[in-house]
Amino acid sequence: MRRNVIWGIGVVAALAAGRALASPPADFAADQRIVYSDGLHSENTTMIRLGGRILLGFRGGEEGQIGSDRARINIFESRDQGRSFTLLSEVDAGNLPGGRDIRDPKLVKMRGRLFLYAISRLPGFHYRDLGGQAWAVRAESTDGGRTWTEPVKTYADGTGGGETFWGFWRYTPRTYKQGGKRHRALFATGYQDFDTAVGLFASDDGITWEKRATIIESYDDVPSEAELQFFGKNQEIAVALVRLDNQGILEDGQTAICTAREPFTTWECGRRIEQRLDGPTWAVRRKNGRVRNFVFARKHLPCTRKRTAIYELRGDLSDANAPIEVCEIQELSSSGDTAYTSLAPLSRNRSLLAWYSSPVDQDLPWFEGISSPSDIWLADVDFRRAPATCVHPVPEESCPQPPLPAATSAFDVTGSHLLTLAPVIWPAQILSFRADVQVHDGTIDLALQPLDGVSKAPVGAPWTVTGVAVSADGRFAASFGTQAVPVQAYPLLNDPLLTVNDFVLTGATTSGDGFCGSIGGYAQVYGTSPSDRIRLEGSTFGAVRITAEALPPAVTACPLQ
Repeated sequence: MRRNVIWGIGVVAALAAGRALASPPADFAADQRIVYSDGLHSENTTMIRLGGRILLGFRGGEEGQIGSDRARINIFESRDQGRSFTLLSEVDAGNLPGGRDIRDPKLVKMRGRLFLYAISRLPGFHYRDLGGQAWAVRAESTDGGRTWTEPVKTYADGTGGGETFWGFWRYTPRTYKQGGKRHRALFATGYQDFDTAVGLFASDDGITWEKRATIIESYDDVPSEAELQFFGKNQEIAVALVRLDNQGILEDGQTAICTAREPFTTWECGRRIEQRLDGPTWAVRRKNGRVRNFVFARKHLPCTRKRTAIYELRGDLSDANAPIEVCEIQELSSSGDTAYTSLAPLSRNRSLLAWYSSPVDQDLPWFEGISSPSDIWLADVDFRRAPATCVHPVPEESCPQPPLPAATSAFDVTGSHLLTLAPVIWPAQILSFRADVQVHDGTIDLALQPLDGVSKAPVGAPWTVTGVAVSADGRFAASFGTQAVPVQAYPLLNDPLLTVNDFVLTGATTSGDGFCGSIGGYAQVYGTSPSDRIRLEGSTFGAVRITAEALPPAVTACPLQ
C-alpha cells in the first residue's frame, strides 16, 4: 500500500525566542485562565456536558506524577457555561488492593448511565509503565456525578488465566445500522504496560469489554495514548492517532495515523506525522460537507521543554493513501509538565478547553515539572475562528550548546577538582565527579571518578581519557565514549543499566583552579533502542579545584559572559 506522508511543507521560520508562530490567531482559544490551584500536582483533565451542567474531572492529591493511594479524581461542576466551578465529588482507589494510584479519568455517558473510567497502577515510578500492572477501572454515578460507586476493574484479559495489564485511554461511541436496526456501541483504545502495543476494545453496555484487535505493536515505536474516531456513512471506517515516543524519551517523536474498516480487526499504520501528540484530544468538525480535524495536545521543544498547543490535520484521515498536512494554530499558556486536554461543548461552534500546566513563569524541563506543582487551566475555543491558512510547525531543533567563555589562554589545571554536571532534564539534580587532571605540553589526561549522589564517596570505576588536545586559548573536547553510570551516582533514573554514550566534555580552562563547558552525547536508559535515549545536549558542567578535605561548593556551568 502506498504510504504518503507530508512532514511539513513551506515551514515558517521561528522568531528570536525560537517558538512563536507568525501572527497566530490568538483568539481561537481565548480567555486563558487558571480554574484550580492547590500547590499540588494536578493533571489529566476530562469534561462532559450534562444538559445545563459541565463536569470537569482531573487527577489530584499528589505532589507529582509518581502514583500512590493518595491520588484521587476531583469532580467539579459548572452551571454557568464554565465561568466558575465548585467541587462536587472525589473518587479514589482506596478500595483496590496494593495501594493503587488512579489517573487519566474519562467521563462518559452510555445508555443513560454516567461512567467515570480511569487507569489504576501500582504505586511508584514505572519506566514505560513497566511493572505498573495497569487496570482499566470504572465507577458509576446515578445522581449526575455527586456520588460514585467504588472503582472496579472493568477489563481483564483472561487468556491463559493471566492479566495482560491494559490501560484504556480514549472512549468513543459508534452509532451504526445493522440488519435494518440502529445500534450504539462504545469503543476504547488502550495500551499495555511497557508501551509496546495499542489495542481496540468494544462494549455494548460500558461494563463488559472485549478486545477486538491490536492496532499497532512495536517496542521501538513506543505506542501509547491513541485517539479514536469513526468516519463513513455507517461509521464503517475507524481512524486512530497513536502517540509514538520513537525518537527519544523526551524528544519530539511521531504520531501514527492508523485506519481500519469494519470489523476493525486489521489496521494499516503506514502514515506518520512528525509531531508527537501526547495526551491528545481530537475534535472533528463537519460543515457543508467539509471535515476539519483539530487536535489539542502536548508540544515538544528543544532542551526537553513542553507546551500545550492546538493543531489542525488537513487531508482525508480515513483514506490510508491520502497525504496529511499538519498546521499549528496556537500555543497556549503552559510550561513544564503540561497538556492532557479535554473539551466540552458550550454551543454549536464554541467549546470549553481544559489542560494542566506547571507554573508558566518557570520554564521548567519536563522531568522537573512532573515533580512540581501544576494547575488546571481553561480557555474558550471558537471554531468559527479557525484559520483558513496553514502555518506549519517549526522544524525540529536540537538543544543548543551554551557558549564557552571568551578566549583567553590555557591554564595549568593539573590536580583534583570537583566536577559537577547539571543534566538538561533537571539541572538542579546534579551528577558529581572527582576529576583528576594531568596537563602535558598541549594535551591533558582526564579521569572522572563518579561520586555517590548523597555521600559523595567514590562509586564505580573512573572514566578516563588521555592525550586530549588543548588549544592555545584553553579549549578542549574530551571524548569518553560509552560509560556506565552507577545507580548511587544518579538514583533519579534508578536504572542499574544506565549508560552515557558518545559522551563528550567540550570545555575551556578559566583559571589555574577551574574549567567548565557543556556535554554532548546521550543517556541510554534501557536496552539499546533509540526510543530509550535522552539527549544530553544542553547539559553543562563546572569544575573547581579541591584544596582541602571538604569538597568545594558545586559549580555547574561557565560564568556568565
